Amino acid sequence: MSKILTKGELVAYLSGIRGATFATIETETEPKLLKTGNPYSEVRKISRVNVCLGFQYEAAVNRQRAREGAETDFEALPRKWGVRIPRTVLVEHKGKVYLETKVEKSLDHRYVNLQGIAIPDDLIAPFLPKRKENEHQDTEKEILVRDYSVDSIRRMNVKGEEFSVV
Repeated sequence: MSKILTKGELVAYLSGIRGATFATIETETEPKLLKTGNPYSEVRKISRVNVCLGFQYEAAVNRQRAREGAETDFEALPRKWGVRIPRTVLVEHKGKVYLETKVEKSLDHRYVNLQGIAIPDDLIAPFLPKRKENEHQDTEKEILVRDYSVDSIRRMNVKGEEFSVV
């Protein structure tokens, strides 16, 4: 049975996570869409993703480089935005709290309009911005780091516990 947590309770729970911890999160976000010719006014993206919390980015990239037979001399650049909240898996930026994750696997995603009607990927794809290439890691398989606003998390399964967030 799923426990119900407020966003504040979720932040408190996440603040207590120590070490690498695997989780599944479901988020609801507003994707950035290109404006030119876009017939979709307000769209939501609902995603389910397996993630690792409390990971060491530099070490993860160097392990991937070792698997690929490359030098393990990667050094991470400083964050471009936000400030890591010490000893947590959280980042603060402009008064908002974000969950820092390493994406292990995308399980599912869908785009919906405000009425909850699904928009097929092939119809919305031309209006989504192109993803940037892996520029710094020098790996074939990119270590994907994503920061999710705590406000966008709808459900979470971590350490055998399932949470619904209100």
